[in-house]
Amino acid sequence: MPPKGPNGAKKNVVVKVIPPRKTPPKSFFEEYYYGVLAAEFVCVSLLFGAGGMGFYPGVLVGLLVTASTSVAYQFWQYSHSNGGAARAWKPKPRLSAKAVEKEKLPNPDFIPIRPAPRKPVPVGPDGKKKFPPSYFPPLRGRKPQQ
Repeated sequence: MPPKGPNGAKKNVVVKVIPPRKTPPKSFFEEYYYGVLAAEFVCVSLLFGAGGMGFYPGVLVGLLVTASTSVAYQFWQYSHSNGGAARAWKPKPRLSAKAVEKEKLPNPDFIPIRPAPRKPVPVGPDGKKKFPPSYFPPLRGRKPQQ
């Protein structure tokens, strides 16, 4: 039973529901990617180094295994992403009969935006265009043409 307020009226309790996360939870490898790769490098290097190969060849094998794991994981991520070639083509959904008719009819309220008509260019008696004086400032030592 909800508690009563100071004037005897019941208080309304509002419960907010937390929406679920839209991003899927990450795996352990995704969460600690570089840590897992570093641990893999150290373990493989120690295993091969202590196995009789020596320190430097063991380190090289560890780098090779770690790099190949990283590249393989990147290929796996690319193939499962939206940019992968397998999921690039999606069939177009079919439209209903009403939607097809609606697409055929133009919208009567739609008025396309067109540029405003320009004034005709003034032409002088010699047939050349006359430009306003602001286009070409007069040169020093010359009189402006009229």
